Order: sequence, then C-alpha cells, then structure tokens
Amino acid sequence: MGRELKRVPLDFNWPLETIWYGYQVSLCRENCYDCRIFAKTKGIPLLAYDCPDFEILIGPPRGDGYQLWMTTNEGSPISPVFATLDELCEWCEENATIFAYKKADKEEWRQMLEADFVHYQMGNITFI
Repeated sequence: MGRELKRVPLDFNWPLETIWYGYQVSLCRENCYDCRIFAKTKGIPLLAYDCPDFEILIGPPRGDGYQLWMTTNEGSPISPVFATLDELCEWCEENATIFAYKKADKEEWRQMLEADFVHYQMGNITFI
C-alpha cells in the first residue's frame, strides 16, 4: 500500500505522482534542469557543477498542510494539500485506495493517518 501523511506548506506545489527529488539518490554531475529546479525549491545553493549536494536525502518542506504520499516508490504526493486532516480524509474517502482497489471511509482514514499506519485487514492478514 505504502501511504503516509506528510505535513507540507499549504502552498506546496509539487506535481502529484511525481517522485520528490530529495528522495532520489542523484548521480548527476552535469548541468541538469531538474537538479536546479529542486535546489531552487528547497533553497539549496548549487555546487560548482550546478547541482545540489545529494549526499543526504531530503524530505519535502514541512508546513501546516496535510497531504497523502505514496511510499511504494521513492516517495511522491498523491493528494492535493489540505488545510485540515478532516478535509484530507474526505478527499481520501472518494479518491484514494488503501490496498489495490480497496477504499476506506473518512473515519477509517483518520484513524490510520493519525496512527501513521495505513493498512488493509482481511481476516487475520494485515496488508501494509
């Protein structure tokens, strides 16, 4: 499943379903447009060869907003940013799955996101 709650700025504008560059280990050592965009977004100065230093993986900026992220890849946002957890849970009820095609209602989403444990239970098996 690989879903988790991230607290990001309310105006966070990273494209949905696009891997956050801070979670990628970059071997780029050339003048790369994506590297420069990432550095500008994060406020990281560029090194002499125009790429940020990727020795440490960097998460998205922290803020007051609520956003659902997929973690089955390196990490990417899969929901818009919401001002409240309730708004995110309402969005998730209609638009997000917890496992394959399985959905949850907004109260189930709230419980899972507050516990930082999005999962699907089938009998005595828990899918995480």
